[in-house]
Formats: sequence, structure tokens, C-alpha cells
Amino acid sequence: MLRKKRISYNKPCEELECIPTTLTTSKAFKTLFALDKQVTRNIRSSHIETRPVDSNGLWCCALIPAILISYSVAYKVSPLYKLVAFLGFGLLCYSILFSLFLYMSTLILYSKLNAGCIVSMLLSTVPIYVYTDFGLAMALVFSVLAVYPYSMLLKLALVQCPRTFTVGEAMIMCQSVVLFIVTGVAIYYTEFVTPELLAKDNEMTFIAIYVYTVLSTVGLIVTALYFLQDEDKNLKVLGIIFAFGAVFALTVLHLCLGKTCLPDFVYYIIGSQVRLHLFTMWSVLVVLTVLVLMYHTEAGDKATTSARKAYHILGALVFLTGILNDVPFMVLASGISAGIIILLEALRLSRIEPISAALQAAFDIYCDEKDCGVLAMTPIYLYFGLACPLALVPWRGSKMELELMSGVLATGIGDTAASWFGHRYGVNYWPGSSRTMEGTAFNVGLQMVAVYFLHLFEWLDAPHWVVRTGVAAAVSALVEAQTQQVD
Repeated sequence: MLRKKRISYNKPCEELECIPTTLTTSKAFKTLFALDKQVTRNIRSSHIETRPVDSNGLWCCALIPAILISYSVAYKVSPLYKLVAFLGFGLLCYSILFSLFLYMSTLILYSKLNAGCIVSMLLSTVPIYVYTDFGLAMALVFSVLAVYPYSMLLKLALVQCPRTFTVGEAMIMCQSVVLFIVTGVAIYYTEFVTPELLAKDNEMTFIAIYVYTVLSTVGLIVTALYFLQDEDKNLKVLGIIFAFGAVFALTVLHLCLGKTCLPDFVYYIIGSQVRLHLFTMWSVLVVLTVLVLMYHTEAGDKATTSARKAYHILGALVFLTGILNDVPFMVLASGISAGIIILLEALRLSRIEPISAALQAAFDIYCDEKDCGVLAMTPIYLYFGLACPLALVPWRGSKMELELMSGVLATGIGDTAASWFGHRYGVNYWPGSSRTMEGTAFNVGLQMVAVYFLHLFEWLDAPHWVVRTGVAAAVSALVEAQTQQVD
């Protein structure tokens, strides 16, 4: 069972009146904030505890669907990408209806199926049927597989994970999980039933099979840990669970890739000098990180904000080197690493000693006020913030490297720069925010400088990089300065 851990957190404004004055000048923003406040009142009256901040972040529900739909319109993408984009549109429709239902009452949190689900399924089915070749039946099946689990998972996140998510954060996390799972189902369906709809790329197929196998195995292990009885929480049972997980993974890989699946995986890494060098460098960084983590844990020193931001820089370095040198290998490594991170968090919550105690001690050192709920979401947000462009951006060669690096620039470089510079030299605060204008300006400037040097040394080929980076950096920096969601 999940264990709830409470730590101190910043108390939110009780009446939710600390709304930035720069935003309330617009009637649209006033309406949005009125909706947000009423949703908060309804949630509190039902004794549902979201992460304690002043805003529910309802706007977050549009981020992933907007990215997917934008790329589907702007580029010639695969039918599979279009399918996922239209499913994202269906999830967006349900998220909007869910917010409106929350505005009226919280009964939707306890209903199994509602009109919002049915409407969203139909709104997702129509464009899939019209703009792809999946057919009406499969369009409806995929819509049901996406919208209904999303509705249930969203309710579960808000009700069963107190103080962990805002509504918007829960929406964007549940969208990510559901779309990722449905994408895996669609890949296997197109591979075996309609292979003409699947773009033929042997390398990416190999990587996708490994990533989905690892993550599905981790999902089975996490599920088993969740349902373990207290008397079974010991190392012996854990070993049995891991053994069954290994058997499952090897079986799937053998069926999909043949009996040489493991030698092929090893050769994929060591058969290229670039991949071997990247793997060696990343392994050294991981070992050094673990050693530093063990040292701080034994010393019991609470990590400062600067120490936590060092991990932003470390993550940015790993993803930057991978994206610039070998994108497919970076996709493989990021997918496997995501499974490891999720597994470690499940082990922390499993109460299997001494593993859980060691992981909890490390968490206590590096957690901050945002980690006041059941799950430690801050490190997960950091990692997926760096990695998500690899999943969202349709890979079209070197011209797309700037988009693939958006997580590195916004999270690894920009956010770290804003935090450090704003803390040291910031004096002018944004209205209603703890962030400074100086930190925001440094955020934008350092992202521009980073891209400039990458372009100068010909490590990055990005047409119109000044305009593209400037607009994206300014928008991300302003959102970081104003939002109370985990940025």
C-alpha cells in the first residue's frame, strides 16, 4: 500500500486572493480565475486535498494535445502520430468538460461513466476516422481505450494521492500515461494487423520494443508491490517478483526480436564508438551521482536549492550530449531510465526494508516544499521535462534538434539560471509571484547564449534559431515566473 508522508509546506492564501494583477486586467483571465476559485471551493468542501498552491492550473490540460495537433498540422507525420494527436484532442475535450463539472460539483469524481466521457470519445473518433485509415471500428476502440482509462486515472490521482497534484498537474500526468500506453497498443496493432500504416524504421522499431517491454515490466512489478500484504513485504518476495518480471521481459523480447534479443542489445551499444563513449560517460556520471547522494544521506545535510539545481545541470548534460550525437540511442536510454526512476519510487513506498528506508533517507535530504504528498513527483517532473520532447517531436533529421532540446533549454538551463540568478541578484518581483524579473531575464538570455554557442561551433543546425529560441525562451520564462504549477 502507498504510504503517506507529510512534510512542511508553504501555506496557500486562504481566500485565494493573491492573483497577479498583470493578469486580472483581462476579462477572459477574470473568468478563468473565477472558474478556478470555484473549483477550489468545491474540492475543499469534498475534503479532497490537492497540492497546496493558489491555482489549480486547469490550463495545463491543453499543453500536450496542443503540441501533438500542431505538429500534425505543420508536418507530414505518420498515421500513428495522427492517431495519438486526435486521441490527445479527445483527452483535452474530456479535461475541459471535467473542469466544468468540477465547477458545479465534485460528483464527477465518484462516477464511473458520464456524458463527458461519451462526448469526448465521439469527438476523438470522428477525426481519427476522417483523417486516418484506421477505420470507424478501430477509431472508436482507440478512443474508448484512451478516454475512459484517462477519466478513471484522473479521479484516482486526485482522490487517492492527497497533496500530490494540482488538478492541472494530474491532468497532464494522466494524459502522458494514457497516451503512452495507447501508443504501445497501436504500435503492436499496426505491426501485426495493418503494417502498411506503420513507418518502416528497423532501428526505431527495435528501440520501441525495448522501451515498451521495460516499462510494461516495471508496470507489472509496481502493481505487484501495490497489492502486497504487510506480511509479504520482505526481500525474498521482492526477489520472486523481480524474477517473474525478468521472465516476462525476456519472453516478450524473444517473441518480438528472436533468440538474439540480448546479444543484439549489447551489440547496439558497443557496435558504435559514439554510443560506447556516450554510455561510458553517462555511467561515470551515474556512479558519481550515487556517491554524492550516499555522502549527503549519511551526513544528514538537508540539500539547498543550489544543490538540487545541480541535478538539473547534470540531467541537461546527459540529454544534450545524447541529442546532439545520437537521438535514437538517447530515446532508448531515456525510456529505460524512466522505468528505473518509477521503480525506485515504488520501492520507496513499498515498505520493504532495508531498501525503502535507504531510499526514504535520500528523499528526505533532497525533497522540497512541493513534495508534500504521497508521491515524490519533483524528480519525476524534472526527468520527464527533459525527456518528453523525444516522445512529442516527430523526428525528421537534424533540423529538429532544437525542438528536441527544448526540455534541456527550458528545464536544465533556463530554470536553473532563473533560480540561481534571481536568488542572488533579483530585487524586482513579478506581481503576486516569488520570482524576480532579473531571474526571468537571465533565464531567456542564457537559453539564447547556449543555442548561440551550439550553433557557432556547428554542433546544432537550426534554421532561424534566433527567432525560434527567443520566442520559446521568452514564453517558457514568463510561464515559469507566473505559474504555481511545478515548472
